[in-house]
Amino acid sequence: MEFILVIVIIAVLCIILRISTEFIIIGILAFIGLVIVTIMLMFIYFFICLLFSKKHEAYFSRIDRQNKNKFRTAYYIVDGTEYPCVFPAENIFTNTLYKKEHKYHVRLNLHMKRVFDRFAIATCIIGFLTSLVAIIFIIYMTV
Repeated sequence: MEFILVIVIIAVLCIILRISTEFIIIGILAFIGLVIVTIMLMFIYFFICLLFSKKHEAYFSRIDRQNKNKFRTAYYIVDGTEYPCVFPAENIFTNTLYKKEHKYHVRLNLHMKRVFDRFAIATCIIGFLTSLVAIIFIIYMTV
């Protein structure tokens, strides 16, 4: 909410200072492009971490908040040690998607001390492809 308010204040100041509407629109598009590139870099980082992780069998342990975080995270037990998932847990159909005493195949990244479950893998792939398409679209629209 505060983010939108800041954008509105900046736009109003630009109008008061008689900056042309074209420059305001170009600035907004450049900012959106910067945000998309930043998100894509985040997904590239997680995708590289995923590539350097090793496949393990794991058992789902629990869903809990990690370090007073506002998002709930799934925990898996790999070789007797509990690891959190990289991304927050799915909120819809939690009991159906995460079953205790069920064997899952996860990718363990020991450097991060986190696992990539099937939902995290899908998030990495879909997020990277979506941000790539968005960047191509923005480049196409500005040319």
